[in-house]
Amino acid sequence: MDVVLSLATLSAGIRLALPVVLAALGALICERAGVLNLGLEGLMVSGALAGYLVTHETGSPWLGLLAGLVTGAVCGLLIALVVIGLGANQIVSGLAFTILAGAATSYIYQHSFSIGQNPPPIQRIGMPPLIVLALVVLAGVFGLMRSTVAGLVISAVGESPVAADALGYDVTRTRFLATIGGSSLAALGGAVLVCGPLGLFIQNVTAGRGWVALALVVFAGWRPLPCAVGALLFGLCDAVQLRLQGTSTGIPYEVFLALPYTVTLVALVLRGRNSRTPSALGVPFDRRTA
Repeated sequence: MDVVLSLATLSAGIRLALPVVLAALGALICERAGVLNLGLEGLMVSGALAGYLVTHETGSPWLGLLAGLVTGAVCGLLIALVVIGLGANQIVSGLAFTILAGAATSYIYQHSFSIGQNPPPIQRIGMPPLIVLALVVLAGVFGLMRSTVAGLVISAVGESPVAADALGYDVTRTRFLATIGGSSLAALGGAVLVCGPLGLFIQNVTAGRGWVALALVVFAGWRPLPCAVGALLFGLCDAVQLRLQGTSTGIPYEVFLALPYTVTLVALVLRGRNSRTPSALGVPFDRRTA
């Protein structure tokens, strides 16, 4: 028990929570604007690979984070063009993007190094700067959604796009910008995972963290601060399962692997019933037929 309840476990939990909280905040912005971005896992993987390759070439993990951010913006623009510009089904489009991103990143990763070559670890960023970065992003999203006209417009577009359009706000432009911004944060989360705690890239490096981030948005009731609390809960559970795997127990290690995801699912079920889903979430808007 002392192995589990320790400062080292708390430190590991915070470190593992940072990528998830960034991705969750990105999903929150998208969904508050009415866009159901199920491509979050693919965005995180894309940002992780971009961060790794740029850091490997330049030696600067900060440039790697910037590369993840830019990659997320480009991918977010692609998603927005499909689901907002073309009005495609948001669920199908998000899932398709995640599958495509997983295949594309695997292909690029395998062809970036010679056969038989072990991709080298990259320089990592220490935890204190990453914590500051996450807190700055959290404060920025909280301030945006709580205290600015832009945040009110995003919320209005997600609740009633017809009313927002009647007031003179451009629903399509707002959703485009929210999707691009939210996707950037999600990809930044993937880059933080690689350029921070891990220092390397492997296939499926995010291990479902994008799906966890989507669940945490519902758990948090589409509010920034509870998103951070939920991400910390997931990170602590992830750190605990890693430490439990190193103890001598008769429990199969697969049980420990499932622990953080099981806790997240239970929390989602208990908390999700009282969540306030944006009324127009996943509903396309066409001004000509509104």
